[in-house]
Amino acid sequence: MTAQPPRGGASPSARRTPALTRCVEVAQALADGEGEPVGLMHLLHASMSSGDPSSRSRLVMKSLAAHHFLTEEATDAVAAAEAGMNGRTRVVPLSPAASAALGRLAYWTGRTGDGSADTAHLLLVCLEARADDEDVRRFLRGTGLTERAVLRSAMTERHRVCALDRQPSDRGPILSPGRPDRPAAYSFETRERRRGKRTARSIGMRSENSGVAHISSRVQAHLIRLHVRVRLWAQLVILCTLAATAWATLTVTAWSALWLASQLARRQYLSPGARLAVDLALLVATAVLGIPWWLALLALANRVFDLLDGRLLLLLVKSDMADPALTEKDIRADRREDRRAATFYRTLKLTGKLAPE
Repeated sequence: MTAQPPRGGASPSARRTPALTRCVEVAQALADGEGEPVGLMHLLHASMSSGDPSSRSRLVMKSLAAHHFLTEEATDAVAAAEAGMNGRTRVVPLSPAASAALGRLAYWTGRTGDGSADTAHLLLVCLEARADDEDVRRFLRGTGLTERAVLRSAMTERHRVCALDRQPSDRGPILSPGRPDRPAAYSFETRERRRGKRTARSIGMRSENSGVAHISSRVQAHLIRLHVRVRLWAQLVILCTLAATAWATLTVTAWSALWLASQLARRQYLSPGARLAVDLALLVATAVLGIPWWLALLALANRVFDLLDGRLLLLLVKSDMADPALTEKDIRADRREDRRAATFYRTLKLTGKLAPE
Protein backbone atom coordinates (compact mmCIF):
# COMPACT_ATOMS: atom_id res chain seq x y z
CA MET A 1 0.00 0.00 0.00
CA THR A 2 0.98 3.62 -0.19
CA ALA A 3 2.73 5.27 2.72
CA GLN A 4 0.17 5.86 5.45
CA PRO A 5 0.15 8.39 8.26
CA PRO A 6 0.86 6.98 11.71
CA ARG A 7 -2.18 5.11 12.94
CA GLY A 8 -1.84 6.50 16.43
CA GLY A 9 -1.76 10.15 15.34
CA ALA A 10 -4.64 12.57 15.25
CA SER A 11 -6.72 12.60 12.08
CA PRO A 12 -9.58 14.79 10.94
CA SER A 13 -13.05 13.39 11.40
CA ALA A 14 -15.03 12.27 8.37
CA ARG A 15 -18.70 12.73 7.65
CA ARG A 16 -20.59 9.46 7.94
CA THR A 17 -23.38 8.00 5.88
CA PRO A 18 -26.53 6.95 7.78
CA ALA A 19 -25.70 3.30 7.05
CA LEU A 20 -22.29 3.66 8.72
CA THR A 21 -23.86 5.34 11.74
CA ARG A 22 -26.29 2.44 11.93
CA CYS A 23 -23.40 -0.06 11.77
CA VAL A 24 -21.70 1.60 14.76
CA GLU A 25 -25.01 1.52 16.66
CA VAL A 26 -25.38 -2.21 15.92
CA ALA A 27 -21.81 -2.77 17.15
CA GLN A 28 -22.75 -0.95 20.36
CA ALA A 29 -25.80 -3.18 20.74
CA LEU A 30 -23.64 -6.27 20.23
CA ALA A 31 -21.16 -5.09 22.86
CA ASP A 32 -23.95 -4.12 25.26
CA GLY A 33 -25.38 -7.63 25.02
CA GLU A 34 -21.99 -9.05 25.97
CA GLY A 35 -21.46 -6.49 28.74
CA GLU A 36 -18.18 -5.14 27.39
CA PRO A 37 -16.88 -2.11 25.44
CA VAL A 38 -17.21 -1.98 21.68
CA GLY A 39 -14.29 -3.88 20.16
CA LEU A 40 -12.92 -4.41 16.68
CA MET A 41 -14.82 -7.68 16.33
CA HIS A 42 -18.13 -5.94 17.01
CA LEU A 43 -17.38 -3.32 14.35
CA LEU A 44 -16.24 -6.00 11.91
CA HIS A 45 -19.35 -8.14 12.36
CA ALA A 46 -21.61 -5.10 12.01
CA SER A 47 -19.89 -3.96 8.81
CA MET A 48 -20.10 -7.44 7.29
CA SER A 49 -23.70 -8.39 7.97
CA SER A 50 -25.81 -5.56 9.40
CA GLY A 51 -28.11 -3.13 7.62
CA ASP A 52 -29.26 -3.17 4.01
CA PRO A 53 -27.88 -6.01 1.80
CA SER A 54 -27.02 -3.27 -0.72
CA SER A 55 -24.80 -1.33 1.66
CA ARG A 56 -21.36 -0.80 0.22
CA SER A 57 -19.56 -3.13 2.63
CA ARG A 58 -22.00 -5.98 1.99
CA LEU A 59 -21.74 -5.49 -1.77
CA VAL A 60 -17.96 -5.67 -1.40
CA MET A 61 -18.25 -8.86 0.64
CA LYS A 62 -20.48 -10.40 -2.02
CA SER A 63 -18.26 -9.30 -4.93
CA LEU A 64 -15.30 -11.01 -3.22
CA ALA A 65 -17.41 -14.07 -2.29
CA ALA A 66 -16.34 -13.42 1.31
CA HIS A 67 -19.93 -13.53 2.61
CA HIS A 68 -19.69 -17.33 2.42
CA PHE A 69 -17.21 -17.30 5.31
CA LEU A 70 -19.57 -15.67 7.83
CA THR A 71 -20.72 -18.10 10.50
CA GLU A 72 -24.36 -18.53 11.44
CA GLU A 73 -23.52 -17.51 15.01
CA ALA A 74 -22.12 -14.17 13.85
CA THR A 75 -25.00 -13.33 11.52
CA ASP A 76 -27.62 -14.46 14.06
CA ALA A 77 -26.01 -12.31 16.76
CA VAL A 78 -26.08 -9.24 14.51
CA ALA A 79 -29.69 -9.90 13.50
CA ALA A 80 -30.71 -10.29 17.16
CA ALA A 81 -28.92 -7.06 18.11
CA GLU A 82 -30.67 -5.17 15.31
CA ALA A 83 -34.06 -6.59 16.24
CA GLY A 84 -33.57 -5.67 19.90
CA MET A 85 -32.67 -2.05 19.26
CA ASN A 86 -36.31 -0.95 18.64
CA GLY A 87 -35.23 2.51 17.55
CA ARG A 88 -33.25 3.07 20.74
CA THR A 89 -29.49 3.05 20.97
CA ARG A 90 -27.61 2.74 24.22
CA VAL A 91 -24.28 4.52 24.26
CA VAL A 92 -21.55 1.96 24.93
CA PRO A 93 -17.92 3.05 25.37
CA LEU A 94 -15.39 2.20 22.68
CA SER A 95 -12.32 0.13 23.36
CA PRO A 96 -8.99 1.83 22.56
CA ALA A 97 -8.60 -0.39 19.46
CA ALA A 98 -12.10 0.44 18.18
CA SER A 99 -11.59 4.15 18.86
CA ALA A 100 -8.28 4.15 16.99
CA ALA A 101 -9.87 2.25 14.09
CA LEU A 102 -12.73 4.74 13.74
CA GLY A 103 -10.14 7.50 13.74
CA ARG A 104 -8.83 6.05 10.47
CA LEU A 105 -12.13 6.53 8.62
CA ALA A 106 -11.01 9.90 7.26
CA TYR A 107 -7.85 8.36 5.76
CA TRP A 108 -9.70 5.58 3.92
CA THR A 109 -12.41 7.99 2.80
CA GLY A 110 -9.70 10.06 1.13
CA ARG A 111 -8.10 6.95 -0.39
CA THR A 112 -11.32 6.13 -2.26
CA GLY A 113 -11.96 9.77 -3.21
CA ASP A 114 -15.29 9.89 -1.37
CA GLY A 115 -16.87 12.75 0.52
CA SER A 116 -18.32 10.70 3.39
CA ALA A 117 -17.23 7.61 5.29
CA ASP A 118 -19.47 4.65 4.54
CA THR A 119 -19.68 1.00 5.55
CA ALA A 120 -16.87 -0.07 3.19
CA HIS A 121 -14.52 2.32 4.98
CA LEU A 122 -15.55 0.74 8.29
CA LEU A 123 -14.63 -2.66 6.86
CA LEU A 124 -11.28 -1.26 5.73
CA VAL A 125 -10.35 0.21 9.13
CA CYS A 126 -11.18 -3.12 10.80
CA LEU A 127 -8.96 -5.01 8.33
CA GLU A 128 -6.15 -2.50 8.81
CA ALA A 129 -6.28 -2.91 12.59
CA ARG A 130 -6.48 -6.73 12.60
CA ALA A 131 -2.80 -7.01 13.58
CA ASP A 132 -3.75 -5.58 16.99
CA ASP A 133 -6.52 -8.08 17.72
CA GLU A 134 -5.98 -11.83 17.86
CA ASP A 135 -9.72 -12.59 17.65
CA VAL A 136 -10.06 -10.58 14.44
CA ARG A 137 -6.96 -12.24 12.96
CA ARG A 138 -8.34 -15.68 13.78
CA PHE A 139 -11.75 -14.79 12.34
CA LEU A 140 -10.25 -13.51 9.08
CA ARG A 141 -7.73 -16.33 8.63
CA GLY A 142 -8.44 -18.20 5.41
CA THR A 143 -10.97 -15.69 4.07
CA GLY A 144 -8.39 -13.92 1.88
CA LEU A 145 -9.74 -10.49 2.85
CA THR A 146 -7.06 -7.81 2.62
CA GLU A 147 -7.13 -4.03 2.46
CA ARG A 148 -6.10 -4.13 -1.21
CA ALA A 149 -8.86 -6.55 -2.20
CA VAL A 150 -11.55 -4.64 -0.30
CA LEU A 151 -10.32 -1.25 -1.49
CA ARG A 152 -10.31 -2.31 -5.13
CA SER A 153 -13.79 -3.79 -4.86
CA ALA A 154 -15.09 -0.75 -2.97
CA MET A 155 -13.94 1.50 -5.83
CA THR A 156 -16.11 -0.47 -8.24
CA GLU A 157 -19.20 -0.72 -6.07
CA ARG A 158 -19.77 2.98 -5.44
CA HIS A 159 -22.69 3.31 -7.88
CA ARG A 160 -24.85 0.35 -6.79
CA VAL A 161 -25.19 1.00 -3.07
CA CYS A 162 -28.43 1.65 -1.20
CA ALA A 163 -29.61 5.21 -0.61
CA LEU A 164 -28.52 5.28 3.06
CA ASP A 165 -24.92 4.41 2.12
CA ARG A 166 -24.62 6.43 -1.08
CA GLN A 167 -22.12 9.23 -1.45
CA PRO A 168 -23.50 12.78 -1.75
CA SER A 169 -21.36 13.34 -4.85
CA ASP A 170 -20.68 10.91 -7.68
CA ARG A 171 -16.93 11.11 -8.09
CA GLY A 172 -14.19 8.70 -9.03
CA PRO A 173 -10.91 8.03 -7.18
CA ILE A 174 -8.46 10.88 -6.68
CA LEU A 175 -5.13 10.08 -8.30
CA SER A 176 -3.49 13.46 -7.65
CA PRO A 177 -4.38 16.86 -6.12
CA GLY A 178 -4.54 18.32 -9.62
CA ARG A 179 -7.37 15.99 -10.70
CA PRO A 180 -10.01 16.06 -7.97
CA ASP A 181 -12.95 15.41 -10.30
CA ARG A 182 -13.04 12.20 -12.28
CA PRO A 183 -15.27 11.19 -15.22
CA ALA A 184 -18.24 8.97 -14.52
CA ALA A 185 -17.38 5.32 -14.01
CA TYR A 186 -18.41 2.39 -16.14
CA SER A 187 -18.39 -1.33 -15.41
CA PHE A 188 -16.38 -3.98 -17.20
CA GLU A 189 -17.98 -7.29 -16.28
CA THR A 190 -15.62 -10.25 -15.80
CA ARG A 191 -17.51 -12.28 -13.23
CA GLU A 192 -17.42 -16.05 -13.45
CA ARG A 193 -20.60 -17.67 -12.22
CA ARG A 194 -22.04 -21.17 -12.14
CA ARG A 195 -25.75 -21.57 -11.45
CA GLY A 196 -25.86 -18.04 -10.10
CA LYS A 197 -23.10 -18.57 -7.52
CA ARG A 198 -19.43 -17.78 -7.46
CA THR A 199 -17.08 -20.69 -7.78
CA ALA A 200 -13.98 -21.40 -5.72
CA ARG A 201 -11.93 -20.67 -8.85
CA SER A 202 -13.14 -17.09 -8.94
CA ILE A 203 -12.00 -16.66 -5.34
CA GLY A 204 -8.58 -17.88 -6.37
CA MET A 205 -8.40 -15.28 -9.16
CA ARG A 206 -9.89 -12.23 -7.48
CA SER A 207 -6.57 -10.39 -6.99
CA GLU A 208 -6.38 -10.23 -10.75
CA ASN A 209 -10.08 -9.83 -11.57
CA SER A 210 -11.95 -8.58 -8.54
CA GLY A 211 -15.26 -8.97 -10.37
CA VAL A 212 -15.62 -5.56 -11.95
CA ALA A 213 -12.74 -3.46 -13.23
CA HIS A 214 -13.25 0.24 -12.59
CA ILE A 215 -12.90 2.31 -15.75
CA SER A 216 -12.65 6.02 -15.09
CA SER A 217 -10.71 7.22 -18.15
CA ARG A 218 -10.05 6.39 -21.80
CA VAL A 219 -6.52 5.37 -20.89
CA GLN A 220 -7.87 2.65 -18.60
CA ALA A 221 -10.25 1.43 -21.29
CA HIS A 222 -7.39 1.17 -23.82
CA LEU A 223 -5.21 -0.60 -21.22
CA ILE A 224 -7.91 -3.21 -20.66
CA ARG A 225 -8.30 -3.85 -24.39
CA LEU A 226 -4.52 -4.12 -24.82
CA HIS A 227 -4.30 -6.46 -21.84
CA VAL A 228 -6.95 -8.76 -23.32
CA ARG A 229 -5.10 -8.89 -26.68
CA VAL A 230 -1.76 -9.60 -24.98
CA ARG A 231 -3.37 -12.44 -23.03
CA LEU A 232 -4.84 -13.96 -26.17
CA TRP A 233 -1.48 -13.91 -27.94
CA ALA A 234 0.23 -15.21 -24.81
CA GLN A 235 -2.11 -18.20 -24.70
CA LEU A 236 -1.32 -18.93 -28.36
CA VAL A 237 2.44 -18.78 -27.68
CA ILE A 238 2.05 -21.05 -24.66
CA LEU A 239 0.12 -23.59 -26.73
CA CYS A 240 2.81 -23.57 -29.45
CA THR A 241 5.57 -23.90 -26.85
CA LEU A 242 3.91 -26.87 -25.18
CA ALA A 243 3.30 -28.60 -28.53
CA ALA A 244 6.89 -28.00 -29.66
CA THR A 245 8.28 -29.22 -26.34
CA ALA A 246 6.23 -32.41 -26.55
CA TRP A 247 7.36 -33.04 -30.13
CA ALA A 248 11.05 -32.44 -29.28
CA THR A 249 10.80 -34.65 -26.19
CA LEU A 250 9.44 -37.57 -28.23
CA THR A 251 11.57 -37.19 -31.38
CA VAL A 252 14.83 -35.40 -30.46
CA THR A 253 15.75 -35.89 -26.82
CA ALA A 254 13.83 -36.52 -23.63
CA TRP A 255 15.80 -33.68 -22.03
CA SER A 256 13.65 -31.27 -24.04
CA ALA A 257 10.99 -31.78 -21.37
CA LEU A 258 13.12 -29.56 -19.12
CA TRP A 259 11.61 -26.55 -20.91
CA LEU A 260 8.33 -27.35 -19.22
CA ALA A 261 9.97 -25.77 -16.17
CA SER A 262 9.92 -22.47 -18.04
CA GLN A 263 6.15 -22.75 -18.37
CA LEU A 264 5.80 -23.46 -14.66
CA ALA A 265 7.97 -20.48 -13.65
CA ARG A 266 5.07 -18.03 -13.90
CA ARG A 267 4.81 -14.56 -12.44
CA GLN A 268 1.93 -15.77 -10.26
CA TYR A 269 4.45 -17.68 -8.18
CA LEU A 270 8.00 -16.37 -8.78
CA SER A 271 9.66 -12.97 -8.85
CA PRO A 272 11.21 -11.67 -12.13
CA GLY A 273 14.69 -12.52 -10.83
CA ALA A 274 13.72 -16.11 -10.04
CA ARG A 275 12.10 -16.56 -13.46
CA LEU A 276 15.23 -15.19 -15.14
CA ALA A 277 17.39 -17.63 -13.15
CA VAL A 278 15.24 -20.54 -14.35
CA ASP A 279 15.57 -19.39 -17.98
CA LEU A 280 19.37 -19.02 -17.74
CA ALA A 281 19.71 -22.48 -16.19
CA LEU A 282 17.64 -23.97 -19.02
CA LEU A 283 19.73 -22.16 -21.63
CA VAL A 284 22.88 -23.73 -20.20
CA ALA A 285 21.17 -27.13 -20.13
CA THR A 286 20.13 -26.68 -23.79
CA ALA A 287 23.72 -26.13 -24.89
CA VAL A 288 25.05 -29.06 -22.86
CA LEU A 289 22.32 -31.65 -23.52
CA GLY A 290 21.70 -31.00 -27.21
CA ILE A 291 18.16 -29.67 -26.80
CA PRO A 292 16.84 -27.89 -29.95
CA TRP A 293 17.70 -24.19 -29.82
CA TRP A 294 14.31 -23.09 -31.17
CA LEU A 295 12.74 -24.19 -27.90
CA ALA A 296 14.72 -21.39 -26.26
CA LEU A 297 13.33 -18.90 -28.80
CA LEU A 298 9.78 -20.01 -28.09
CA ALA A 299 10.44 -19.71 -24.36
CA LEU A 300 11.82 -16.20 -24.95
CA ALA A 301 8.61 -15.20 -26.74
CA ASN A 302 6.62 -16.71 -23.90
CA ARG A 303 8.62 -14.72 -21.33
CA VAL A 304 8.13 -11.45 -23.26
CA PHE A 305 4.35 -11.90 -23.25
CA ASP A 306 4.49 -12.93 -19.60
CA LEU A 307 6.30 -9.71 -18.69
CA LEU A 308 3.91 -7.60 -20.77
CA ASP A 309 0.93 -9.29 -19.17
CA GLY A 310 2.33 -8.65 -15.70
CA ARG A 311 3.09 -4.99 -16.35
CA LEU A 312 -0.33 -4.30 -17.88
CA LEU A 313 -2.05 -6.07 -14.99
CA LEU A 314 -0.03 -4.01 -12.52
CA LEU A 315 -1.01 -0.78 -14.27
CA LEU A 316 -4.68 -1.77 -14.21
CA VAL A 317 -4.63 -2.66 -10.52
CA LYS A 318 -2.79 0.58 -9.74
CA SER A 319 -5.47 2.56 -11.55
CA ASP A 320 -8.27 0.57 -9.87
CA MET A 321 -6.80 1.38 -6.44
CA ALA A 322 -5.35 4.82 -7.23
CA ASP A 323 -2.12 3.51 -5.68
CA PRO A 324 1.04 4.25 -7.71
CA ALA A 325 3.24 2.49 -5.11
CA LEU A 326 1.71 -0.95 -5.72
CA THR A 327 4.17 -3.66 -6.81
CA GLU A 328 3.98 -7.13 -8.35
CA LYS A 329 5.13 -8.48 -4.99
CA ASP A 330 1.94 -7.10 -3.43
CA ILE A 331 -0.18 -8.79 -6.09
CA ARG A 332 1.61 -12.12 -5.55
CA ALA A 333 0.97 -11.79 -1.81
CA ASP A 334 -2.73 -11.22 -2.50
CA ARG A 335 -2.81 -14.25 -4.80
CA ARG A 336 -1.47 -16.40 -1.98
CA GLU A 337 -4.30 -15.11 0.24
CA ASP A 338 -6.77 -15.88 -2.54
CA ARG A 339 -5.52 -19.45 -2.86
CA ARG A 340 -5.94 -19.92 0.90
CA ALA A 341 -9.47 -18.52 0.63
CA ALA A 342 -10.29 -20.86 -2.25
CA THR A 343 -9.03 -23.83 -0.23
CA PHE A 344 -11.05 -22.69 2.78
CA TYR A 345 -14.11 -22.30 0.54
CA ARG A 346 -13.80 -25.88 -0.73
CA THR A 347 -13.30 -27.18 2.81
CA LEU A 348 -16.45 -25.45 4.04
CA LYS A 349 -18.35 -26.71 1.01
CA LEU A 350 -17.26 -30.32 1.52
CA THR A 351 -18.10 -30.22 5.24
CA GLY A 352 -21.49 -28.57 4.66
CA LYS A 353 -20.57 -25.43 6.61
CA LEU A 354 -20.63 -22.99 3.72
CA ALA A 355 -22.74 -19.94 4.50
CA PRO A 356 -25.65 -19.37 2.08
CA GLU A 357 -25.99 -16.43 -0.29
